Amino acid sequence: MATTNGPARLTVTGIGALDETTVAFERGVTVLTAGDAADRTSLVRSLATALGSDEHSLDRDADIGDSRVELVVGGDRYTRTFAGEDDRLVASVDPFLDDSTGADRFAFLLGSNEARRAVADERDLRKLVMHSVDTDAVYEELADRRAERAELDDRIGALAALEAERRELRDRRDELDAAIERLEAELADRQATLAGIESAAVGADTDAEVGPGPDANGSDTEARQDRRRELTAALDDIEFELEAERESLDALDAEIDDIESKLDSYTDDPTAELDDLTDELAGSRARKWQLDADITDVQRTLQFNEQFLTSETSPVAAASEGESDDESDGESDDGDRVVCWTCGTSVPEASIESTLDQLRTLRDDRREERAELAGRIERLQERRSELEGLRERRRDLETRREERRRERADRRARVEDLEARRDDIESDIADLKRDAESTETGDRAALLDAHREVNRVEFELERRREERDAVVDELEALEAELDRRADLEARQDEIDDRIDELRDRIERLERATVSGFNDRIADVLDALEHDRLARVWVERRSDGDARGDGRPTSRFVLHIERRTDDGKIYEDVIDHLAESERELVGLVFALAGHSVHEVYDDVPFLVFDSLGAIDADHTRTLIDYARTAADYLVVALPDTDAPTLSESYRRVRVSD
Repeated sequence: MATTNGPARLTVTGIGALDETTVAFERGVTVLTAGDAADRTSLVRSLATALGSDEHSLDRDADIGDSRVELVVGGDRYTRTFAGEDDRLVASVDPFLDDSTGADRFAFLLGSNEARRAVADERDLRKLVMHSVDTDAVYEELADRRAERAELDDRIGALAALEAERRELRDRRDELDAAIERLEAELADRQATLAGIESAAVGADTDAEVGPGPDANGSDTEARQDRRRELTAALDDIEFELEAERESLDALDAEIDDIESKLDSYTDDPTAELDDLTDELAGSRARKWQLDADITDVQRTLQFNEQFLTSETSPVAAASEGESDDESDGESDDGDRVVCWTCGTSVPEASIESTLDQLRTLRDDRREERAELAGRIERLQERRSELEGLRERRRDLETRREERRRERADRRARVEDLEARRDDIESDIADLKRDAESTETGDRAALLDAHREVNRVEFELERRREERDAVVDELEALEAELDRRADLEARQDEIDDRIDELRDRIERLERATVSGFNDRIADVLDALEHDRLARVWVERRSDGDARGDGRPTSRFVLHIERRTDDGKIYEDVIDHLAESERELVGLVFALAGHSVHEVYDDVPFLVFDSLGAIDADHTRTLIDYARTAADYLVVALPDTDAPTLSESYRRVRVSD
């Protein structure tokens, strides 16, 4: 515990009825007394303000001019002046504490103290219990991981659309494998046939050579025949190539027409629509997360108000009965009336029910909107996956079309070159024909046909192999893309594990902090030795992961167990407790927070006020227990109650 040596001194000027008041605080317990409760409250509020609080605003006196508080502690001086703003006094900055949140909650235990009121009003205690536990970084990472998980879901969904295309490519590859195998077998047969014909032709030429010896004319004729055979063979080869190239061009034209037909069947480039869908998805998710938070908040408000309104021991009901007893004869024109617990005025009960009906309608509207959004998000994700698949298929078709167009241009150039060569050879053959007549035997025609068939099959085989290579390349690229799915799914598992780890860390922190609170509460109750309050403890209730920002919606609920005259223990609710018991439980909870969150390290003061509802014995025991919790313990009590405390405690009477 941080300690502060020596006395502290507070000077209050122009606050309430305190024109100029100075109070010295010795280390230990200081009991502030005054006949006027307003003076005591003004003084302890001034002390809290000097220490840094802006919650305990002071009511402004219309005649006040210069209002200020000054605290000297540990040799340092802290001064805050006030300026009027509407009906309140706003303090300047120069306090003891830069951040007074912890002290406001657990050290300045005035009547309006947040911890005391949260217990009395049965609020969710999570914010108070987890006050000093830093979970913001964990929540931020949890929200990031959830967002990344949603993005991975979308990417994996888009990859799933490519599975059908992969099946089509595999089927096409298998078809081409079968066609290639068939063409290879056919080519082997055609080559065997050609070899047989060529062998027969060679035998015939050999037989012709054993005849009469050639003369000069015979030599010329033979030379012309040889030349003609060479030219004719070259011409045949060119014709075969031309035929193959033209067939290839026809096939390419048909394939390009088919690709362009498919492209025409697609809509325009979906990139712009994809960008719009991504933006719309992000907006829809953000709106759904906000709706989740709104529904949770409205549901809690409804539960609180419905329980509060229907409770038989509700202060509202009690106050309403009191007002009914004071009314004159006759019934009110407005029917049953209750005291509103938010503004303190008497209103018809029907107006409260009307407000609750509006809240229920609001909740149902939000739920309906959330359901519509969920369906819309699913449709948007499906549409985005469809468009991404469409875009990839369109790009593949465009790539294939450009490749086929380039191939077509190359083949057309090849045809033009072959046609020019063919024309030259035909001219040469025509010249030879003018010199000698030549007849083409049946064997040569058969040889020509055999050459044509071999060339045709070779060309078709080459074309099929090229097409298979293109399909294999496309399939490998697609499978490489799909192989990323395993990595993405592995990342999903990593993220899920990390989300579980972060949730577990938050749960461990919350459970450990709740356990610390319950231990401190038990210590205070043991010291009080209350004959009715057997046990007070905080329960952590987890409502799942409903909020859109990834923050768990766990609630911290206070439980109270009471003891009957015959020693039996039963659980009760705060509404059933007497006012003194409610106030006492609130102070017990606040003292537990002061210890668990080590507020004494930040501020050396612990201030008590508004203890009138608590009986004298328990007030004395409570102060005796808390006297070592801070360097300076300040208790504001009326003159009649101060004597009940230990005589060793220093008394200071507040006077203006």
